[in-house]
Amino acid sequence: QRASERLATMSDDAELQAIRARRMAELRAQAGGAGGPQGPTIPGLGAQGGGQDPAEQEEKKREMEERRNQILRSILTSEAKSRLANIALVKPEKARQIEDMLIMNAQRGAIREQIDEGHLKQLLEEISEKTRATSKVTYQRKRFDEDD
Repeated sequence: QRASERLATMSDDAELQAIRARRMAELRAQAGGAGGPQGPTIPGLGAQGGGQDPAEQEEKKREMEERRNQILRSILTSEAKSRLANIALVKPEKARQIEDMLIMNAQRGAIREQIDEGHLKQLLEEISEKTRATSKVTYQRKRFDEDD
């Protein structure tokens, strides 16, 4: 029975990964493809060509994501990776923005040592300060007419 539960969990994980990959592909297509304004272009894995078959494009996306994850693993401590993963669950676009910033800084050589959780918190606070001024919450209350 436990083996069947593990098998079900593994198939759920695979399905979840496939759904995530499809969604990321959709978002990239809407943003104008990889390497556009959405994120940095990773060296050796340039922008996608328009004349390639879908399997080749999917392979390039997979390679680019693997390279991206490799860079993040090399510059983040395990605690920082965990915090970033938690952020990605709640706000995937914000996590992607942070990842892009970290990768660009690593490629420029601005990051000389691994980033720990404290440093990541500082980066998050800086980003929040920049976006806090532009966010606004409005409440709309339902109004009920009384028939008196």
